[in-house]
Amino acid sequence: MTSGRRDYVVRCTVCAATAAYPAYRCGGCGAPLVLDLAALAPGQHRPGAGTGAWRYAGMLPRTGHAVSLGEGCTPLVRLPRGRSTVYAKLESLNPSLSFKDRAMAVATSAALDLGLDGLVLASSGNAAVSAATYAAAAGLRCRIFCATGSNARAKLDVARAHGAAVELVEGHYSDAYRQATKAEEAGWLNVTTTYRNPLLAEAYRPLAAELVEQLGATPDIVVVPIGAGPLLHGVLRGFQDLHAAGATTSIPKMAGVQAAACAPLARAWRSADWRAALSQPVNVAATAAAAIADALHGYADEGLLTLAAVRDSGGAIVAVDEATIGAAQHELAHRGLLVEPAAATALAALNDPAVAVLTGADPAARVVLLLTGHGAKEPRPRRTGE
Repeated sequence: MTSGRRDYVVRCTVCAATAAYPAYRCGGCGAPLVLDLAALAPGQHRPGAGTGAWRYAGMLPRTGHAVSLGEGCTPLVRLPRGRSTVYAKLESLNPSLSFKDRAMAVATSAALDLGLDGLVLASSGNAAVSAATYAAAAGLRCRIFCATGSNARAKLDVARAHGAAVELVEGHYSDAYRQATKAEEAGWLNVTTTYRNPLLAEAYRPLAAELVEQLGATPDIVVVPIGAGPLLHGVLRGFQDLHAAGATTSIPKMAGVQAAACAPLARAWRSADWRAALSQPVNVAATAAAAIADALHGYADEGLLTLAAVRDSGGAIVAVDEATIGAAQHELAHRGLLVEPAAATALAALNDPAVAVLTGADPAARVVLLLTGHGAKEPRPRRTGE
């Protein structure tokens, strides 16, 4: 681990104004921000001497510290299923058992660079566990706001075990999000894993390089469970970087999947006017896939970034019902892969015609499912028919 503060520049996604990080919204127009990255240099996408995700440090925000618990470079396994060639990327085997570890490794590194001593976030569970884990590793304080409707008790117990302070907020994820934004004003680094913190989506870029290395080729389709969608956005940016550098000859189609009980992006995708569709209220019903149940209340414009990313890749966004999610989780468990319901939506999405058509009926099409969280953090695995 090296030391030294790094300065980051963030750029508005609407008016292109720039600001120094940490900044969470454009000071001029209020739109979301993204990290302003220099053009990918030759060789920046190639693996280096680091371990895990830091093997691809050139694709990550340049930090003076490199906090790591071995996240990244997760296994890729083949799933015999149907006509296409389907693979599962086991993000569920990161140190805290979810893909969020990639973001938290970068976030804690940036917090140390900036001389901050605490993280704050809104979380439905996985990010809470990850933030608490990495904060403990980096010697930082961690404050978590979690909605009472998230059904995340087991995950919050793990976060508390790492020393995090957990505060329950009445309502749903968006209510916890508002509380975290208030805490950022008191000097805490907000690491809520929507697009709120512009560094975090960039932490997922090395996942693209890992997939190309593991497959020996570029996948044709990548299926991603999404709430607000920064994971999908970051992975696509990684593939775009690889393509721009001449390391690949194609960019995969990105398919986002939500639980039908809370699917603002899937609803907007079907609309001719994304902004108008996102402005409509979302009635959040009970869902086993609470980890991706984000109504985007108060920050619906972040959803536009995900919708645009899917459009640019030629992909689709779909919603799957509870019975299909349960059946997919059951199927994966019987293949030796115990995942939480939100992760199982990736497999469930393959039953949707809008995803199936992306393969173009090509039996050789390479489809990758991002299995984002482990089932061990659920009270018990769901079974078909429950």
